[in-house]
Amino acid sequence: MKELLQDIITQHVPQGCIFDAHSIIEYLIQNHSDIYLSSFKNGTTESYHSVISKNIDSFDGIIIDRMRGNESWSSNIHNKFTKNACWIKR
Repeated sequence: MKELLQDIITQHVPQGCIFDAHSIIEYLIQNHSDIYLSSFKNGTTESYHSVISKNIDSFDGIIIDRMRGNESWSSNIHNKFTKNACWIKR
């Protein structure tokens, strides 16, 4: 999963664009649903999405920069808007 997340960010997120985990999760669901579903082992959707977000954050300072002090506001998988960490693609 981590390698796929890196590929999505490097190949599909335009340079200089700000994004959050919901953008990447939606891309996973639309384009790699089998991997998205098979990587979800136990627990809640919220905890799974938190793992995805932490994996994305592991690329901070490498291919992305976390927008510290800033948050995005986006719709989650349950169609509820929440504040989220966001990153900018290098």
